[in-house]
Amino acid sequence: MTDTQTINYEKILANEADEDTKITFTPRELKFFALELKDMIAAGEFDIAKALHSARFYAEMARRTENIKAGHYVEFTAEEWEKFVNEKTV
Repeated sequence: MTDTQTINYEKILANEADEDTKITFTPRELKFFALELKDMIAAGEFDIAKALHSARFYAEMARRTENIKAGHYVEFTAEEWEKFVNEKTV
């Protein structure tokens, strides 16, 4: 399966979705979507828009965590970070 996503859920968030609204999940997003729905049903609630948002969020956090574990990140010293922040705010 591909890691590309074509999720466009703005219509769902705005309650403008109809039977032709299509949502495509990546495998990771589908996993988190199913888990979120399971938790919602257990809690006696059901909110598709919230489940979609959570699925995308958790999938992105998992991807970023994997990148960090693989060493794909940039480190800053405290002084470098302060300089960077100060340059961006000026």
